[in-house]
Amino acid sequence: MIFKLETIEKLSQSIIETLKRFPMASFLAFIFTIIIISLIELTPSHRDNSVIIMADKIAFVASLGIILFPTLRLFWSNFLMSLLGIGLLIGYYYILPTNIDTANSNIFFRHMLLILATFLMFIWTPFINVKISNKNIWEWTQNFILILLSTIVFSILLYAGISLALYAIEKLFSIDIPSRRYAQLAVLVFGIYGVNLFLSQIPKYIILLQVRIYTKAEMIFTKYILTSLTIGYFLIIFAYSAKILITMQWPTGVVAWISVIFSIVAITTYLFWTPLWEEENSKFKRFIWVAIFLQTIMLGLSIWMRIDEYGITESRYFIALFGAWLILMSVYFIFIRNASYKWMFVTLTILIIGSQFGKYSVMEVSKKNQIMRLQKLIDSSYPISPSLDNKIKKNIYSTIEYLYKRHGIDSLKMVIPEIVDKYHDLNSSSNRYDYFPTFATTQLGLGNIPSWNDRYRFFHIDKPREVINIHGYKYLINLHYNINLKKTLYIDSNLSMKIQNNHLYIINNNKIITDISLDKFLKTLNYTNNEYIQIPTNKMIYNYQDNKINVQILLNSITISGDNNISNIDGYMLLSKS
Repeated sequence: MIFKLETIEKLSQSIIETLKRFPMASFLAFIFTIIIISLIELTPSHRDNSVIIMADKIAFVASLGIILFPTLRLFWSNFLMSLLGIGLLIGYYYILPTNIDTANSNIFFRHMLLILATFLMFIWTPFINVKISNKNIWEWTQNFILILLSTIVFSILLYAGISLALYAIEKLFSIDIPSRRYAQLAVLVFGIYGVNLFLSQIPKYIILLQVRIYTKAEMIFTKYILTSLTIGYFLIIFAYSAKILITMQWPTGVVAWISVIFSIVAITTYLFWTPLWEEENSKFKRFIWVAIFLQTIMLGLSIWMRIDEYGITESRYFIALFGAWLILMSVYFIFIRNASYKWMFVTLTILIIGSQFGKYSVMEVSKKNQIMRLQKLIDSSYPISPSLDNKIKKNIYSTIEYLYKRHGIDSLKMVIPEIVDKYHDLNSSSNRYDYFPTFATTQLGLGNIPSWNDRYRFFHIDKPREVINIHGYKYLINLHYNINLKKTLYIDSNLSMKIQNNHLYIINNNKIITDISLDKFLKTLNYTNNEYIQIPTNKMIYNYQDNKINVQILLNSITISGDNNISNIDGYMLLSKS
């Protein structure tokens, strides 16, 4: 009993100490957890409520603040840092779209990059105002990574243990526990326990961490595994560079990714060698950064050729930015004798954050570049006709598709405003839902484009439905499906549905009660026409009935990929239980 009381006392002290050191982070973790648990409890019909939309946005901002406030405290333990953090989060709140749920995926991608940049701040903020050895910085970096990994592992173990207990209760006592309870449990464990466990493990005086000696296993890993990989990758890239000079065949896109992998492995090797560096290793230290510098030239050449041919996209932007950072770091570590690791992480943090805001952000640069490229492609292809070279037609289509997917249809108003307006008018007046890139290239007069006809076929009704007969059915459901946005559609608190691999699953209390294969219906569609395919409205209906369910699917449009899988659906579904 004494042991238990002592353990509880230590745990209580640890929790109180964490709350004192990082009150804002713990508070935001609590707010984030409560909001997400509440949102999971709500049905989709409540998601349009203005209060819910605001709460969703607050949770989005709070997830960043959980990491931001501890890094600011490590930078300077002062009340002003808390005010700065509050100001930054308020600013971030106002630049976010009004409704996170309806925002495009770019918002989530940017948010994850900002979280990554904030995590990097943990490594350098404790040392920004002090002169300290690289061994101390590397010791803290290792500690930080271990703290993060241990937090994830212990949180997963706790979640797994409680989940198994709930599952046992459900099976042994025949108690129905909805699946959302497991999701809420995960949020509770990671949001409260995980965050506070992570914060409690951060040393109070990081600068005083003692540099430890590597174990034998760590020395073998560093000297014989990481080092061998670095040398091996360098020899491969060096041999490929020699081949280019001999054959004069320019590098392909895959070279960029090989160069990125080599750079990451080489820098990791350099960092792991930190406790082992001696005076006699100075040539090897310089060799690593010279090797990184040389392969960065190959990386730059490869990415420049891709940009010159296909324009700037998000991935090419980040590869180019990473290449610029590699050049900067290579020069810094080659020529500065006492180069500090902290500037490696400081510059990387600044570049990641800078890439998300302003006119030189990844989204702005890629959008402007692709708009200019599309305009140039159209102008240089005049007069546009189906007889144009297939490569030109494919380039026009892929550029329109990129802008449509990544930046929305309005981004194309600068180049093809009449087509955008016509598309909006047709959809609003006739309830058509054509895939815009195909609609645009058809309106431009490009005719048949093999690049997308080989991958997709677009079927849509020839006349809009004026009346939907719901007699005999309990539910009328708006049916929208996209293969890239797979999600479960909740019909009511117990009933839901999802589409996967050409099958429509009806789920009741987390159990699949009906599996409807749509393959037979797909075979009835006409696959001979390579253009947009209009189907009589009465043919775009699929009926299904078994002893549990009665379903009628009324399609407005459906998109089939080259491998005969459904990629998009728009329409309605009538449903009742038998």
